Amino acid sequence: MTQHLHLPPPVMKVVLGNELARLRSAAGVTQEEAAELLGCTQQKIAHVEAGSGIKLIELNALLDRYGAEGPDRSYARDLQSEGNRRTKRGAFSTRFRQYLRLLVDMEPSCDRYFSYQALVVPGLLQTEDYMRRNARAWRPSLPLAEIDEYAANRLARQRVLENPEQRFWFILDEAALRRTEGGPVMRAQVEHLVELIDRPNVEIQVVPFEVGFYMGQGHDYTIFGYDTRPAVDIIYVERHDGGEYIDNGKRAAGYQTLWDHQRAAASGPEQTRRLLLDLAASL
Repeated sequence: MTQHLHLPPPVMKVVLGNELARLRSAAGVTQEEAAELLGCTQQKIAHVEAGSGIKLIELNALLDRYGAEGPDRSYARDLQSEGNRRTKRGAFSTRFRQYLRLLVDMEPSCDRYFSYQALVVPGLLQTEDYMRRNARAWRPSLPLAEIDEYAANRLARQRVLENPEQRFWFILDEAALRRTEGGPVMRAQVEHLVELIDRPNVEIQVVPFEVGFYMGQGHDYTIFGYDTRPAVDIIYVERHDGGEYIDNGKRAAGYQTLWDHQRAAASGPEQTRRLLLDLAASL
């Protein structure tokens, strides 16, 4: 079993789906032919290849039809088994709302983490005081005990930044740094961003106001990249009342293109450092 089989089960289902699509294509088999073999619809094969999961007996039938060799068969079966693994009781992600649990599981397991935020400093970069100030804007107002728990859990999530094997890259619009009235809380937050830039596995860029309009402005999302076989990108798009996870190859590729445009619009890391230092001095 490779290191990539320690991924969250939903991610492993996506990897398995991509692997089955690769094997099918290499064997010259159409989705319709695969569906005929299993006695199902072509839509089901499409869903399986998109990451919906598959029963072991069906997987074995497809592997036989595709002429999969020993290593490929073992890899696919391991993915199928681990993809059905249940979340352990008391796991860290169970501290969060249901729609956030996959997000929290992916943070420490991905190889690459790319995040764009327009109006708020990303959670992995927030100071505790900034978190608490942000929580005060929620309505109805949260009890102090709930804010304490919220801050503690968010701070615990930030430990993923300590893993040098992962790469974290953040792009912020300047609006995210000027959303508040300033003061010591925001000054400390900006100074914290400056400190994080010096970490070898963290990059931070800011899109300054002077850039004007740019592609994708205002659309917050995160790309979780996995160097699996085949490689997989899963996109998390933030919503007011939840979030959307995107693992469709074409849609995911569109967000990668969006990321490239936003990275080009942003100031480089060293220019961003100067922007942050100037901002902190003005607060």
